[in-house]
Amino acid sequence: MSAVRRTCATAVAVLAWAGGASGQESVYVQRLSLPVAGDQIGYGNCVTADPHTGEVFVCDPQTNRILIFDSEGYFSHQIVAGDDLVAPQDIAVDPDGLLVVLATRARRRLPVELDFDGLFRREVPLVGLPEGSLEPSLTSIALSPRGDRLYAADVANLRLWVADRDGRVLGSADLGEGLEEDRRRDLILGHVDAYDDRVLLAVTSLGQIWIYSLDGESRGFVGQMGGSRCQLARPSAAALDRDGNLLILDEQRMVLMRWSVRGNRCLSEHLGIGDAPGYLYYPFDLSLDTGGRLYIAQSYEGRVQVYEGLGSAPLPPR
Repeated sequence: MSAVRRTCATAVAVLAWAGGASGQESVYVQRLSLPVAGDQIGYGNCVTADPHTGEVFVCDPQTNRILIFDSEGYFSHQIVAGDDLVAPQDIAVDPDGLLVVLATRARRRLPVELDFDGLFRREVPLVGLPEGSLEPSLTSIALSPRGDRLYAADVANLRLWVADRDGRVLGSADLGEGLEEDRRRDLILGHVDAYDDRVLLAVTSLGQIWIYSLDGESRGFVGQMGGSRCQLARPSAAALDRDGNLLILDEQRMVLMRWSVRGNRCLSEHLGIGDAPGYLYYPFDLSLDTGGRLYIAQSYEGRVQVYEGLGSAPLPPR
């Protein structure tokens, strides 16, 4: 990184660490690491904190594996993909510990279910799509907290599919509805995440986080597109905290924002661009756990960094 870029990074980060208008400070804790010298995360493509166990799952398509850490950030074990399970892109965990992974199998990218030991159980392709639908091109998946519904973002059909655990489509949200043709054509989707009463989808190209009910009904959006402070240039993922606010990751501005759903209002900015510990360089995904730890994954140096002080995720339903 050049000296000029470092100087800019420091300026942004000092403002961010102050916690903005909310007065809430983010604290860098550590970087997730592996115990074997010379081994490291190749590409932090996704990170998911299991609200039931506190375990943290990291998809690494570059090294073709899923890495699992305990709630304190210590490496636990790994699932090494084989020829029939390639390049894991996203992962969701159900209350029983079963994993649903978006990966490539027999040259098709689709959800695949694994048991808690990482053993293959079955493919979960989407079935029952409306007549005339294209072959889905999924970018992200999520499970409802009770584990009974699967959500899948599809750029081929511009749909957020709602399916049961067998992949049978129950409904969908039309992501292109009301958009002009050029915006429909250029629509870029980020990560989808599901909570007890809502689903969040980062619509990267529009600078917004779209909010849905668990049935796929629109509940509005959060965000204002732009490149200035408290604006979203390219949001890639969002998480819900226990107070009902969103933590939004911007991969272009390389900051983390806290945003109030009520009134669509930015509360504060945190972190900032840089290659020093705690800073961000093209971050891609985030996950907030129930104990108050925030995990942010990025491809640069395979970093998955841990922070505290930005709230806690909602407790899972009993």
